[in-house]
Amino acid sequence: MRRILAAVLAALTLATATPRAHASEPPLSLEDVVRSVHERHPLLRAAEQERALASADLLSAEGGFDPTIKARATTIPVGPYTNDRFEGYVELPTSVWGTRLFAGYRASRGDFAVYDGKQITGEWGEARAGVQVPLWRDGPIDRRRASLRRAELGIDAAKLGVGQQRIETVRAASLRYWDWVAAGYRVNVTRENLTIAVARDSALAIRVDRGEIPAFERIENERVVHQRTAQLAAAERSLQNASIELSMFVRAPDDSPLRADVSRLPSAFPPVEPERLEGRTAEATALALRPELPRLERMQEQARVDRDLWNNQRKLGIDLVAAGAKDFGAVYDARLSRPELELSVLVDVPIWTRSQDGRVRAAEATLARLAHQRSFARDRIVADVRDARSAVAMAIERIAATRKEVLTSKQLVLSERQRFELGEGTLLIVNLREQALVEAQQREIDALADYFKALANERAAGGDDRRAS
Repeated sequence: MRRILAAVLAALTLATATPRAHASEPPLSLEDVVRSVHERHPLLRAAEQERALASADLLSAEGGFDPTIKARATTIPVGPYTNDRFEGYVELPTSVWGTRLFAGYRASRGDFAVYDGKQITGEWGEARAGVQVPLWRDGPIDRRRASLRRAELGIDAAKLGVGQQRIETVRAASLRYWDWVAAGYRVNVTRENLTIAVARDSALAIRVDRGEIPAFERIENERVVHQRTAQLAAAERSLQNASIELSMFVRAPDDSPLRADVSRLPSAFPPVEPERLEGRTAEATALALRPELPRLERMQEQARVDRDLWNNQRKLGIDLVAAGAKDFGAVYDARLSRPELELSVLVDVPIWTRSQDGRVRAAEATLARLAHQRSFARDRIVADVRDARSAVAMAIERIAATRKEVLTSKQLVLSERQRFELGEGTLLIVNLREQALVEAQQREIDALADYFKALANERAAGGDDRRAS
């Protein structure tokens, strides 16, 4: 028995007295954890890449308005009419009613048939410029402007997605932090309870030798030592698990998970001082701040852009084209030296519009789906706020009750120990009282942890990603 107690006592002394690797570091606060999440968490960095992807899509959509240059060189070295021709033009799409600007240059040399008279240019070539304006199809909206608008909305949606991921990650980090704190305090309570049983052995040995108490009382204490040793092992395992889970949110400078040492536990829970908005105000604030609703709104706007585009693509294509041309240098006919203005109308009649019809139906179905999702998201936000507020209120009640239970249990333990010292009680009753005190202390720890976890859930429900306690 003495060897067992000596081994347990040595282990306890080692556990409490051995310097730890991080003993010089300050206590780990929730603000430290949240700061690490904002700076280094992989999921937030991954979410940031969604913004990069959206920016790339926007750049690609803007590229639809880039000017294009096309050129063509033709030579006929053998034949009844040998000639050389060159032509090139630049086209610039604009965002103004689908209007396109174009300008070009062409030059020709050699012999041409009479029916190819339009191929002949002045000695220095011919310059040409004009504009093409859609009157119906592609006027209110076209593929280029639709792609640009979708990309702009995609930027907003990506930003809101990052915000949503940040809120959830901060919430998860806060929950893991309070799990770690509670696990550490439970270990301390369990270790203290074991230390009491180990320290009691020497006093029991003296009393047994004097014949004041029977020997089985000391055996009862041995049983308690074994029981509390097992309880301490279980508590330490829970602390290790909590530390590992917390390390997913606390990152070293090289971005590797950093396990917080038990020496970095805060000295106590923060004070319980709830200060929150009224119910309806909290719900209205959450509906205004949570990113889910505006993100779904952006997605709805993208679907509307698709619907408007494909509705427009079903219409008749009527384009008005105005172009001016001028030949330079010597010409074979004086009339060719005069400026030329050409007006034309281009008509494109879609015979079948099944492709466009299918796209319109898909956009309308997407709009209906997003409307249902947005309605549910609104209900979910309100439910989250109500549930979090209820959890906070119930946790406060639990804290008050468990604190009274702890105070009463301490009084019972002191009374029972005095009775045992006076020979009026048994060690079994003392142990039961001590075990009840430990359980009450652990319930108080759990109630406090649940309170701060409920605050974390409440802040996440309200759309606050800055802190959670």
